[in-house]
Amino acid sequence: MVAAFSSCKKFLDLTPQSQVSQSRFFKSKYDVDAAMAGMYSGFQQQMIGEAQYKERALFWGDYRSDNFDRFLSYTSINTTEVAMNALTTDNDFSDWSGLYTVIGRANTNIKYIPGAALTDSKVTKDVINKALSECYAMRAMAYFYIVRVWGDAPIRTKPLEDLTDTLEKPRDPASKIIDQVILPDLTQAYALVTKNQTPSVWTLGEGAICAIMADVYMWKKDYANAIVWINNLFKAKGPTGAVYTGTSGANLQPQASWKSMFTAPNTSIESIWSIHWDFLKNDCACMTTSWTANNKPIVMDIGLYNSWVIPQTVASPATADIRPKQTIDPYSASSDATKSNRDRFIKWYASPVNPTKASTAAELALYYYKELPVYLPMYRLADLYLLYAEALNATGDLNNALKYLNYVHVRAGLPAYTAGSAPVANQAAMADAILQERQWELVGEGKRWFDLVRTGNVVKIMDPILRRRQVSAGTPAAEAIGFSDPRRILWPINRSVLNANKKLVQNPGYGG
Repeated sequence: MVAAFSSCKKFLDLTPQSQVSQSRFFKSKYDVDAAMAGMYSGFQQQMIGEAQYKERALFWGDYRSDNFDRFLSYTSINTTEVAMNALTTDNDFSDWSGLYTVIGRANTNIKYIPGAALTDSKVTKDVINKALSECYAMRAMAYFYIVRVWGDAPIRTKPLEDLTDTLEKPRDPASKIIDQVILPDLTQAYALVTKNQTPSVWTLGEGAICAIMADVYMWKKDYANAIVWINNLFKAKGPTGAVYTGTSGANLQPQASWKSMFTAPNTSIESIWSIHWDFLKNDCACMTTSWTANNKPIVMDIGLYNSWVIPQTVASPATADIRPKQTIDPYSASSDATKSNRDRFIKWYASPVNPTKASTAAELALYYYKELPVYLPMYRLADLYLLYAEALNATGDLNNALKYLNYVHVRAGLPAYTAGSAPVANQAAMADAILQERQWELVGEGKRWFDLVRTGNVVKIMDPILRRRQVSAGTPAAEAIGFSDPRRILWPINRSVLNANKKLVQNPGYGG
């Protein structure tokens, strides 16, 4: 965050302002803490806190999927493009600049934080190692988002601090970014982090580093290494001080307090890393799936609502899944899903564990006007259990894959899948069951789109849904094109980014 660190300077000072501010800033433990806070703040703003309806974590990781759709009576160009796979270079969320800001702050911290030890004895080796570990992990995470959303991108691992430094740089291959930046950064982060320590849920500790590493290897389809890093995660401590262990469903948050992972993640045995946007400190935590009572431009997709929410809630007899009622209010307008608003997303709030239609006015409605913080999980144990199941299944270990799938499935209140039964009868069926469980468990947590891309299911899942949405929007059925261009799985690069860097080339499938 170069600008925030700048001091007043004479107009004709020939030394670049950023260079002076950086060299003068890192002098004390206070400066180190401020620089780290600036890095985390930049990431939090990108994910959930920049402005109302700007939560990029979900626009990038959820809203393009079959979890959500636009609300036809109250929509915007951004949300229409996302929901209809009609992205343009002017879409607000096609801009990667904010992630490069986070990368720039991490680069600056990595270079300058060690020097603070020269002027402040409180900046010990442990302080430096902890800070550097988090900076390497954060830089890796920012690049991991860039790779998953846009693919190829420029690599920058040094701060811009001289007037001769240029912003113009061509894109490097996504594979190079993963192999030469992301994985080495995470390896370095893991080497520096103190093992077997109780971390803060808000920072990148041992477990978070392992989780990101496993996620990256899953993206690469390197299942053997993903398994290694999930097992490393199981050795780490969570924010409550308990070791994750990963041996049973008992290591997950108990069913009765499932909601606490979102309302008080620092108290949950399942939490790995969450980000925090506090209404009182940071102003409105106005996510599109947030507390506002009025209709919002994003709603749950009617397909998921009809197939999962209605059968588990207003249908009689209801089945046992505890998650739908704690994720979205099914009683906001009507038991008819075609009439319900489908926008009362209550996953982030301490709403009743088992709301009913009769109790809506007295209970659920309270949570539509709550000006409360939003705690968004970046990683939690159920997410990693299901990735573990996916990796085990991909390597042919169907028995253990089923075990970890069932840990999450049963915790939700559903009967365990039986080995050999139709839903998990073979490797392909098991993969589908795991993908389905991830949708139910992680809806609204920014995972679904990346899951579809990682598993090669984007066109299969989204083509019929996009055709249905196109017809609903007035396109004749014979002219609906669905997901006709797989190149558009990647986002376009924003026009302003292209204008600022003439060496960039737009992703195929989009105009310049």
